[in-house]
Amino acid sequence: MLIEQKAPAKVNFGLRILSKRKDSFHNLETIFCPVKLYDVVTINISPAKKGSIFVKTNAGSALEGRKNICYKAAEMFLREFIVTENYRITISIKKNIPHGAGLGGGSSDAAAVLKMLAKYFKKSASPKLKKLALALGSDVPFFLLGKAAYATGRGEKLIPLPGFRIKGKILLVNPGIHIPTPWAFKELNISKSKRAILKKIKKFNPAEPKLMINDFERVVFRKYPEIEKLKLDMIAFGAEYALMSGSGSTVYGVFRGKGIVDAKKYFSRKGYRVFIA
Repeated sequence: MLIEQKAPAKVNFGLRILSKRKDSFHNLETIFCPVKLYDVVTINISPAKKGSIFVKTNAGSALEGRKNICYKAAEMFLREFIVTENYRITISIKKNIPHGAGLGGGSSDAAAVLKMLAKYFKKSASPKLKKLALALGSDVPFFLLGKAAYATGRGEKLIPLPGFRIKGKILLVNPGIHIPTPWAFKELNISKSKRAILKKIKKFNPAEPKLMINDFERVVFRKYPEIEKLKLDMIAFGAEYALMSGSGSTVYGVFRGKGIVDAKKYFSRKGYRVFIA
């Protein structure tokens, strides 16, 4: 059987790191929002004499095989749900979302694999899926939900926000700088706990100061001033709201005017990867 699913990117509207946990992770709060920039994940499942998992992408060997989070997702699914029959599972990923860019591409791909395997093996309603998702990564539970949501804990405690809708278009610009998330957390050096302030927000307001905070901007902009300039340029082109997504390096802006066209041309000429969602 051949199954295909789109795996969307996400952006963070506000991102605050609240405290460091005893398990070495961090408590955070953010509003996750999926955007219309997709990887396409295809799974081919067939009975076999010997079980096997293959992962291939159009992004090169560095993201193939066991190195890809989707391999781990399939492996963990088969083990957790005690699938004793042997299957050949081939996962093909058409990557459109930049890798390691704060847009959750890998996490979204992994969630897509869990969804498709759950559908094939008739496990879609199982609460184990959320457990598997969190074991794979802090963003993966959100992609199982796939709707705008307020997130706390590591990102797995989700409250859907059906009224959080964006009027206009979103320009996503990735300058090609890879920001390792562990480095970003280390540089933040969280020692004191902070209280949550985003939990009362139900709708998008570009002038809401609480949504303008991404704690990672402080450390990322200091080391990579080019990314800060990218954000300032986006505002100069007329973005009514702009923020770095996740730990970076992608910056996005919400536009309701024609400035998005000129901004896209400008950032494209600089050699950045540019998307309108």
